[in-house]
Amino acid sequence: MSAAFAYGLFASDSLPFPVSIGGQAAKDGTPFAKIENPVAADAELSVESKDGMIIVNVNAVNAKSAPVPGSTPAVILLQGKTKTNLDKTMDGKKLAAGNYVVSVVSEGKTASILVTIK
Repeated sequence: MSAAFAYGLFASDSLPFPVSIGGQAAKDGTPFAKIENPVAADAELSVESKDGMIIVNVNAVNAKSAPVPGSTPAVILLQGKTKTNLDKTMDGKKLAAGNYVVSVVSEGKTASILVTIK
């Protein structure tokens, strides 16, 4: 699995640390890093971080990657671990199919990743 994180050696604004979703490493991009292929609503989220608390906000976006008006971000907390699943939201609601920006906050930095849930 560590080979999937090799991309993180070149930290950038959109991907300051390695993140993978559904077994796919996020690829750096502007303004967001990207997961190439759609993932399942319960896909594994993995963050390469030594931080004891990782906060994940999942925001629904439209085709232009702009926030969907009136949508409420889903929140996922990782305490003392670096892996979880996208369906482990604080409100217990599963993410619907669509486009999302996943903001992962760790080590005082934020990784912003565009992902499609199938």
